[in-house]
Amino acid sequence: MTLCDMHGEALSTTRAASADAYDRALALFNGFRLDPMAVLEQVLAEDPGFVSGRLMHAGLILGTYDGLLLGMARESLAAAEACAAHANAREHSLLAAFRPWAEGDLRRGQALLERHVIDHPRDLFALQLSHLGDLVLGQSEMLRDRIGRALVHWSAADAGYGYVLGMHAFGLEECNEYARAEAAGRRAVELHPGDAWAVHAVAHVCEMQGRVADGLAWLSATQPDWAEDNGLAVHNHWHMALMHLARGDEAGALALYDATVTPGAESLAIDLIDASALLWRLQLRDVDVGSRWVHLAALWRAHAAWGVLAFNDLHAVIAMAGSGDDDGAAEGVAVVAAAARANDAPGWRLVALPACEAVQAFAAGRYVQCAQKLLPVLAYSHLLGGSHAQRDLLRLTAIEAARRAGDHALVRALSEQRAIQKAGLPQAARRAQHVRA
Repeated sequence: MTLCDMHGEALSTTRAASADAYDRALALFNGFRLDPMAVLEQVLAEDPGFVSGRLMHAGLILGTYDGLLLGMARESLAAAEACAAHANAREHSLLAAFRPWAEGDLRRGQALLERHVIDHPRDLFALQLSHLGDLVLGQSEMLRDRIGRALVHWSAADAGYGYVLGMHAFGLEECNEYARAEAAGRRAVELHPGDAWAVHAVAHVCEMQGRVADGLAWLSATQPDWAEDNGLAVHNHWHMALMHLARGDEAGALALYDATVTPGAESLAIDLIDASALLWRLQLRDVDVGSRWVHLAALWRAHAAWGVLAFNDLHAVIAMAGSGDDDGAAEGVAVVAAAARANDAPGWRLVALPACEAVQAFAAGRYVQCAQKLLPVLAYSHLLGGSHAQRDLLRLTAIEAARRAGDHALVRALSEQRAIQKAGLPQAARRAQHVRA
């Protein structure tokens, strides 16, 4: 008898224990809880031919979007292929999407995953992976619409409905539908208080609307549910730090960096990215961050998988430049330039390369050049991937470079544009942006 997961998707196993482990690992992944891999590795030791378990194992590695782990993902995928003779149609479809992704072709993998979730809209594992892929690729409308077209196959009575709603909330936010996003995110958290992604969606709404007090209150109230043993703990604390910066509390932001954002040797790229982005924002404000840059740059040197994801490479260059490692930054820029020549994805050429060169220029005090490099990039920044809040770093850098260069007209223009994009930003805050990013 074929068993199904808790959402009705067929699993090629007759072992109830395997199906139960799949459901437990999936629920952990949905809430970004630790550690679904441990659950899977235990069941795979007992049931090595459990193909859905093998595919989830490979997908969890791919879903880190960390180029350093692609080799591990290929090994995991090979184990899934070895037992695929008895796989069902859904499992074969997922395997086909993972193959190019594991070889470094995320766009091809995402295209195949898109078809997969059209055919299997209740495959919550694949749906969440495709949602994260849309974020990494900067596909804002698909962050909303991919989840929106799947929602019709779910109801409030379904166990995973809240997680789908939380993903939709983030997609709505990235498409500037803030009221709908906040309502959906808050409802998702009511259904699953541990849904760190839905918490994060509401935090993004507050960030974009300049509602600092509301954002801090929301993150503080929900903090017990995501601050420990959660893959989004660093990122949600990063959002708290941004809100401290928005109200001029640089010391509070730096304290959060030390307590919750500082990466360790085992940190993944997503956490290194947050560390680079926060330290750079502090540097834009002339905050002395001491030896923190040196520590972070050393981690990036050990971790960077250059030429895989432009978003990651930019933040690695930021760390090198921030630490004063001019040679390391130059090496990173050279790799990005090679990727821009070899890669047909426009994000490398139009955004990643000039942004990396702008960071180099800023660190060297060449502020006019930095602003000139960034000005044409801003219109295409979504091609870099990431969220509006993350890509705001480019605009903040351009504003500060223009300020230091004495180009007051450009400061005003970019500050006004930023205020318009951050809907609801109070006039007082908008005036402050003219003076200092």
